[in-house]
Amino acid sequence: MKGGSPALKIDQPWARPGREVREALGVSLDEGLSPAEVRRRRRRHGSNRLRSAESKGAWRILVEQFKSLIVLLLVVAAALSFAFAEWVEGAAVAVVIIINAAIGFVTELRAVRSMEALQRMGSVDAKVRRDGRVRQIPAEKLVPGDIVLLAGGDVVTADLRLIEASNLQVNESALTGESVPVAKRVEPVEEDAPLAERSSVVFKGTAVT
Repeated sequence: MKGGSPALKIDQPWARPGREVREALGVSLDEGLSPAEVRRRRRRHGSNRLRSAESKGAWRILVEQFKSLIVLLLVVAAALSFAFAEWVEGAAVAVVIIINAAIGFVTELRAVRSMEALQRMGSVDAKVRRDGRVRQIPAEKLVPGDIVLLAGGDVVTADLRLIEASNLQVNESALTGESVPVAKRVEPVEEDAPLAERSSVVFKGTAVT
């Protein structure tokens, strides 16, 4: 490849035609990356693995829900209401605090558990086309530009821009909480499309149905 590896910087790939993304990544659909190019990209970008973050227990997540300024102000408001025997107002504020904490707790706990699951995905295998051959490799050995092949039942092992797809549906519940499979297609979408509507890409940790 003349001039070495391409820059590999692609803004909003879901809004770019698949061919444009593939060309920007400097990879042939039929051949995939060569072993030498894989080594260069791994040296440059490292492993396909999330950095380990400090694990949060459920108790710590719950406590953190009461540390924001707004929640502290609500706690003070509830305390003052009870202090002046305004039981209805105090109870109403207390209910708001509890509901807010519960929603925040559940949301953050799900996010933490999803992140932990993604960090464990390094041991999962991925099917790729390299040097004209299809092979199984550990997911953590994927590099930018790899041609990854997906089939029903597969777990998506990296964020991927779709180049070819036929009747592809993906369960994104680990990402969005929505249990209904989402149809995926190769056509680009709008640049400002929200995460759940980026139908031209699949995300790490989701599952092909």
